[in-house]
Amino acid sequence: MEGRAGGGAGRQDQRSAATTDEQQSDAATEAERSGAVTEDQRRGAVTREQRTTAAMREQRRRPRAIVPALALVAVVIAFAVVPPLIGGFLIRALTGYLIFGLLALSVGLITGYGRLFNLGVGANFGISAYAVAILSQYDITNPFVLVLCALGAGVLVALLFAFYAVVASGTEYLMLTFLTTLAFSVAPLTAPSFTGGDNGLSVKGGLAVSFGLNPLRGNEFYWFVLAIVVLAAAVSWFVVASQTGKAIVAIGRNPQRAAAMGYSVARYRIALTIYSSVIASLGGWLYVLQNTFVHQDLLGLVSSTNGLVYALIGGVNTILGPLIGATFLRYLNDVLSRGSTQSSLYIGIVLMLVVYVMPDGVLGLWRRFTTRRAQAPRYAPRDLEPAVPAK
Repeated sequence: MEGRAGGGAGRQDQRSAATTDEQQSDAATEAERSGAVTEDQRRGAVTREQRTTAAMREQRRRPRAIVPALALVAVVIAFAVVPPLIGGFLIRALTGYLIFGLLALSVGLITGYGRLFNLGVGANFGISAYAVAILSQYDITNPFVLVLCALGAGVLVALLFAFYAVVASGTEYLMLTFLTTLAFSVAPLTAPSFTGGDNGLSVKGGLAVSFGLNPLRGNEFYWFVLAIVVLAAAVSWFVVASQTGKAIVAIGRNPQRAAAMGYSVARYRIALTIYSSVIASLGGWLYVLQNTFVHQDLLGLVSSTNGLVYALIGGVNTILGPLIGATFLRYLNDVLSRGSTQSSLYIGIVLMLVVYVMPDGVLGLWRRFTTRRAQAPRYAPRDLEPAVPAK
């Protein structure tokens, strides 16, 4: 009896101990759940706070994004209204600045965004101008036919550079475009009766080749060029801001990683080369309409290097930067060439100073300044308060 009683008491103690362990385990589990819920609540609160902060920042950015757009519209209106009111040589000078701005924009697109250092963009610029001049010798003066032939000639040259972009990169691509541009620069000498040789070639047909617009009188031709430049810049901005533009930038920065992500590096490079050549060909077409004369230097390295310098000065990674750089340097060249024969030396000094002080160009410096200003805390005392640790 005593053994049975002792065994029963032992079993009862074991049951009590097991019940106590289960209760403790349940309590610990409940505590862990409570802690997890509290932690989840804290994380949820932090996530909601981050979302709220991001939404507030986005609301503050929207008015800021409107301001540059309105400023650009105001600048375009000012360019359309103010120079015609002043008149004189300013109209013709600004027309030339805008035309070479297209050349610089072409270099900025392929070099700044695509990271393809193409020294043959000047060949697109010159070949389109030569196409108009040569066709005018055979009484082809329809302006629509001439512009299509000018763009077509530029695209044919671009296909050669696009082939280089597929089979080569880096220094090899640079040297291929360099040697091809040298070959184009002496091409007029191989058929002087057809191209005019080193004497150049004049455009025939009078005002018929330029839609009846006189580049020397009135303001119509200036407005015509301004409209084309604004349209080209707007389309280029749309392309760069699109998904295609983001893919081009990604390929330019790291083509191996972009290829691993599924992007066709060759197709995007071909498309970028052709598009940039169309922009340069537009500039060459407008150049020959304004000057009614083409010469051998348009096909050489001079045009390509000038376009590269313009883009570097203004900001090669922007759309407006090349236009600003072309306007600034060509205006500086016009001013210095009036009082000195050493204008190239002075421009070289200015270029070195600008590249040293502003390696990202004028707009690149402005972008860095505005970015730092936007990132600076507005309410420093509140931001410097120590955070209270969560219990």
